Amino acid sequence: MLKERLKLPKDKSLPMVDYRKYSGVRRWTLGLTGYKDQIAVIRASGSISRVRGPFSTRGTGIIAEDIIEKIQTVRESKKYKAVIIRIDSPGGDALASDLMWREIRLLADSKPVVASMADVAASGGYYMAMGTGIIVAENLTLTGSIGVVTGKFNLGKLYEKIGFNKEIISRGRYAELTAAEQRPFRPDEAELFAKSAQNAYKQFRDKAAFSRSMHVDKMEEVAQGRVWTGNDAASRGLIDAIGGLSRAVAIAKQKANIPQDQEVTLVELVKPSPSLPEILTGIGNSLVGADRILKQLLDELAVSDGIQARMDGIMFQKLEGADYSSPILTMLKDYLGSF
Repeated sequence: MLKERLKLPKDKSLPMVDYRKYSGVRRWTLGLTGYKDQIAVIRASGSISRVRGPFSTRGTGIIAEDIIEKIQTVRESKKYKAVIIRIDSPGGDALASDLMWREIRLLADSKPVVASMADVAASGGYYMAMGTGIIVAENLTLTGSIGVVTGKFNLGKLYEKIGFNKEIISRGRYAELTAAEQRPFRPDEAELFAKSAQNAYKQFRDKAAFSRSMHVDKMEEVAQGRVWTGNDAASRGLIDAIGGLSRAVAIAKQKANIPQDQEVTLVELVKPSPSLPEILTGIGNSLVGADRILKQLLDELAVSDGIQARMDGIMFQKLEGADYSSPILTMLKDYLGSF
């Protein structure tokens, strides 16, 4: 039948290709997957956490362990000529930000890496960006906020209101540093917290100076937790170029020695959408008792010794419509409003 459709003589044999040989053909040579040269795009959007929490599902915020896994995959792959990290984040966990910065630096040692900053890349978000070779931002991208914030909840009055009592058995002078949320800091505890925050800030500032090839004193002038627009950040050496994702692609092509008039395939490492069981699990977790809610609130500060690389003002307030807003605060507010 095939010979008839091809109008070939019946006595002529057809050339055959073994399936294993056929499956080994690169698809781009047949025009099936776009263009030969590929640039990986890693999206990092939302608040930064070290690991996935009980209230989070896949695609919720920036989970450091997930981003690091993607970075390592891209670094080990030879098919990507360059990498673009698309960042839209106000920051979050300081240690998680530092771990991702290190992996991004290692990635930048193996192939061109460009940071493309969207609406906001502040504190931990900028921490990630400064690990790349080139930083691109929009004119009004909120940039910088090189600083840290720390503290703990003092829930003594709340516990009195809901009739909750907590007793702690501890050994060691600072063993209750973050566990005793039913009381304020002692003077020596507050001093230790302040020193820890100062050390974290110096590490952040010094790494920013190193990453931007800037003297520490000059970086100190633009750091101290201050936030700049993209234009202001460019004039102060915090970013390299103004533009969006297309500008980042053009720079990535240049760094990878790909002609500007040559098309490339952008391979976006997309986070999978949450499955139905995960959604139902999240709903179930949201219906737990007040003690679980309070514990999660405390855990958000307890992680990384309570030190957060966040843009000031975002740590404790809910941002309407943002995917990094925490539903826990709203749940607690509704719960307390029932009394």
